Amino acid sequence: MKRLIYFIVFILCFGSALPILAVKVDEDGTYVIIETAGYKVSWKKAAQMGYMQAFVTGSKESLIGTAGRAFYHSSDYGGWKDWGAMMKWNIVEEKPGLAVVKYMSKDAGQKEYTCVAYYYDSVPYIKHEVTVTAAGDVTSFQSGHEPMWEVNTDIDGMEIGNQPFPLVVYWSKEGFFAGLYGPDAQQSRKHGWGGRDPGRMDLLHDNQGKQLKKGESQTITYYVAFGKGKQKDATEMARNVQKEPGLKAVTPVGTLTTNWGWIKGKR
Repeated sequence: MKRLIYFIVFILCFGSALPILAVKVDEDGTYVIIETAGYKVSWKKAAQMGYMQAFVTGSKESLIGTAGRAFYHSSDYGGWKDWGAMMKWNIVEEKPGLAVVKYMSKDAGQKEYTCVAYYYDSVPYIKHEVTVTAAGDVTSFQSGHEPMWEVNTDIDGMEIGNQPFPLVVYWSKEGFFAGLYGPDAQQSRKHGWGGRDPGRMDLLHDNQGKQLKKGESQTITYYVAFGKGKQKDATEMARNVQKEPGLKAVTPVGTLTTNWGWIKGKR
């Protein structure tokens, strides 16, 4: 009886602190699928690899429209060359509140790409570390479009910002937003595309580019976000994206964490 009482007391006192892997990573034949308390995103395996679907929790509509490509990197050297199909992927780290996933691809020229993405359960932004490794003599980052995001769906607006660093965001009729945030970038842009104006956006990292010999590499860091809110919420997020969030595991479907509250509370 005493052992049972001790066990019950332990569960009541420490049960809520037991680790829960609240960032879920899975795959099917088409996508690598990541789900957190705030969003569910699908990373396309075929060319061009990258995010192809993104649902904010509670929404039935993807922030990204279905098309041949949506989120990817591309450079113009002897013609435009995009990310190709994903060669392989793996989970680098997995613990309560965080999953780190590595995706590998190459373009049709001399660049091999490694994208390491940090998915946090407690915040709506994702850290991306993208490395170009040269398969021959080539400039690491050039011609913009690193990264490029083709929205492929109707939106309410898209805006460029420059403080505290280049960013570009868009929002939809349901009040959801998505964005690119570039602490290493020199410029953000929006473009007409697919009959929509604007219909796509990108970050320029040309000033980070280096002349690489075979086997040499160069890395940039930027952030992607999927969240609830509109223009003001999306632009204000730039003040927070470089902060390492305090990890807090919650169930993937349920109430939002307190850290998510800083953005949701502004609506």
